[in-house]
Amino acid sequence: MTPRPRKASAVPAGLLREVRASALRGEPLLAAFDFDGVLSPIRRFPGQARMSDRTRSLLKRLGEAKRTRTLIVSGRALRFLRRAAAGTGAALAGDHGLEFEGMGPPWKHPALDELARHARALARAARKATKRLKGVAVELKTATVSVHWRRAPSVRRDPEPLRALLESLAPPGWRVAPGLMLWELRPLVAWGKGHLIEYAQAGLGARILFVGDDHTDEEGFRRLGREAWCVRVGPGETSARWRLHGVEAVDELLTAALEARLQVEAAPAGRARERSSTRRAPQR
Repeated sequence: MTPRPRKASAVPAGLLREVRASALRGEPLLAAFDFDGVLSPIRRFPGQARMSDRTRSLLKRLGEAKRTRTLIVSGRALRFLRRAAAGTGAALAGDHGLEFEGMGPPWKHPALDELARHARALARAARKATKRLKGVAVELKTATVSVHWRRAPSVRRDPEPLRALLESLAPPGWRVAPGLMLWELRPLVAWGKGHLIEYAQAGLGARILFVGDDHTDEEGFRRLGREAWCVRVGPGETSARWRLHGVEAVDELLTAALEARLQVEAAPAGRARERSSTRRAPQR
């Protein structure tokens, strides 16, 4: 009987080699993931986003492996992430890293309370200004405001007028930032997902894996640089070294990282550890 061809991996071979070699060297790992478009498919209605049972189980088991911590760092508010990630054991960072819990005492950006007050006022102004735009939805996070236009045909044809409208509402110290079929009113603070991941990593001495798909994730990729395993999910220009083509490939990466860690736990003491260079060509 002719053997069935082995299915090609959806994860770049170079990334798999480095993840496995790091586990064999006994390096701690901080595995950080955006939520929407990474752990959950993008949904027509933001409130419908959720992890599959498989993703949830893989994330939980990876976080339980020795010398491994998992982190979800998202533009979502913490109150959403607590429900969405319940039972996974992952640490949570909301509002692009402005609030954080699950690794030591809860932390929030020193300006968060004041920014949240401004965000509530901006959300009210945005709802009033867009009430005649059918399909536009305004979502208040904690200190940011997302204006979704995925379900607004007129805006999808040309989103720039909506951007200009929101820019007219933004007070000094705020900006309109792009997202996946949304504009986001964000405070101009020198802090983002990359800063938060560095903050979480500081006491661990761990290698960083960061998987994201959005503009704010790109800011994080640039912040973390090539010392981290930065992975872009989906198309588009990227600063990440590696790319995955969908949520299913994220599950495959979770599986590979988990298997590498479990194999080391099961290996006899004194087993020789592989070494792997971190200087490999980007996978685009």
